[in-house]
Amino acid sequence: VFRSSDGGTTWPSSETQKLTASDGASVDWFGNSVSFSGNISLVGARRADIGSNSYQGAAYIFRSPDGGATWPSSSETQKLTASDGAAGDALGWSVSISGNVALVGANAADVGGNSNQGAAYIFRSPDGGTTWPSSETQKLTASDGNTGYFLGRSVSISRDVALVGASGQGAA
Repeated sequence: VFRSSDGGTTWPSSETQKLTASDGASVDWFGNSVSFSGNISLVGARRADIGSNSYQGAAYIFRSPDGGATWPSSSETQKLTASDGAAGDALGWSVSISGNVALVGANAADVGGNSNQGAAYIFRSPDGGTTWPSSETQKLTASDGNTGYFLGRSVSISRDVALVGASGQGAA
């Protein structure tokens, strides 16, 4: 985390705080995607192993107690995973957060027998971002998705609109 003390005119040359996953491993690629909204940070780890599922992926929620001024080392509040996650899904390839809604892409997820069709997952905090469910509120897929679609390669969310990119759209 880098924090400007003068409204963004100048920035420190080194971080104000380093965020780390409580269960992180060197091959998780923690930080391959990041997003920030208010006092909540969302960090993707697309190669995180979940149980015996290699590279299933995960995302982590961090909460600042003071609007982002500080990020205590214990600020990780939740690890987000997909309820139907499988090896190689790459959940956390892309992440975006807006208020109390997090959008997490899993561009390599197999959907309906289609390899690497991809998906995106919505996680909604029930209390304004204080707590988060460990698995998704909803799974988003493409109506015309197919093998190699890679839905979730990029994601963005703002209020009640989610935008999910599919870099292989039309490839199959």
